[in-house]
Amino acid sequence: MRGFVAHGAGVSEIGRVRETNEDRVLTLDQAGRGTALYAVADGLGGHAAGSVASELAVGALREAVPALIAQRVPPREALILGLRRANAAIRERAAAPGRSGMATTCTAVVVGERDGIVAHVGDSRAYLIRGLEVRQLTTDHSLVAELVRHGSLAPAEARAHAQRHVLTRALGTEDDVQIDVIAVPLRAGDILALTSDGLHAAVSAEEMAAVIRGTPDLLEAGHILTGLANARGGLDNASAVIVRLRPRWVGRVARLAAALALAGLVAVGGGVYRLEHSYFLGVRGDRVAVMQGVPARVLGVPLFSVLRTTSVPVAKIAPAYRGRLQQGLPARSPEDAEALLRDLVGRP
Repeated sequence: MRGFVAHGAGVSEIGRVRETNEDRVLTLDQAGRGTALYAVADGLGGHAAGSVASELAVGALREAVPALIAQRVPPREALILGLRRANAAIRERAAAPGRSGMATTCTAVVVGERDGIVAHVGDSRAYLIRGLEVRQLTTDHSLVAELVRHGSLAPAEARAHAQRHVLTRALGTEDDVQIDVIAVPLRAGDILALTSDGLHAAVSAEEMAAVIRGTPDLLEAGHILTGLANARGGLDNASAVIVRLRPRWVGRVARLAAALALAGLVAVGGGVYRLEHSYFLGVRGDRVAVMQGVPARVLGVPLFSVLRTTSVPVAKIAPAYRGRLQQGLPARSPEDAEALLRDLVGRP
């Protein structure tokens, strides 16, 4: 079994310029057979029904990948098949009037027992944050990225390039989509971040890593990151899925603590019930008393209270019963305790 458990959170914001949010996120901590599934999809701005395309992408992954993994299909093949089904669904829907040209990016990861399988189409990204290091795992499928890779454009010029949003690859643009797949060895303590271009265009990888490292709550970290994108103009929809890999023992301790807390509540509840519904005859001073609770003390604190001190002296109780009276003689009710006392007084 793997030495970590995955927990993820996703946030998507419309931004300050767009009229609709064409981004979609997927977080599935339990995708079956010890795996987890996460994704970000960005419907292409300016294309018809971009939000429909991104919804079809995450929907196809949500439906296909867990089902395939349940059939023992390896995560790599499951992700590829899921994205191919998404591509086919988008192509089919795009045949409807008014939907021609709709497409989406998609970056998805299946976290398995020892590694993560990242499948990627478009310019959404996956990052690995490990300690003080942050590394981009995916390669943008965009015209500007191609120019940078071929040395025709400096990386510093890419951010402001007029054609930075022109993609060379996306789901829905071709019948046969080409999918990049990367296997990433993982370990406890690693963090994965999936982002749409509206986020990573406004917030650098180093800034993202600093926010995530300094914010234990993943959902809060996502809101901070999308808030930064909005503060810097909010020119596009901005989305992030953040996945933290915790040591497995942390999950076990949390489950044990929850079980102990539940047991404690049950025990306390049972104890309270017993204290409120138990009675006995005891001794107060030199008199017999009817008590409620149990004849015991915890750290010197009595677990009983005196309902009534009777007029019967302990001396009137037969010697054979006085020791038991000091320890507490149980009764079902106050009336039963009174009847028991009358019986004791009458015994030789």
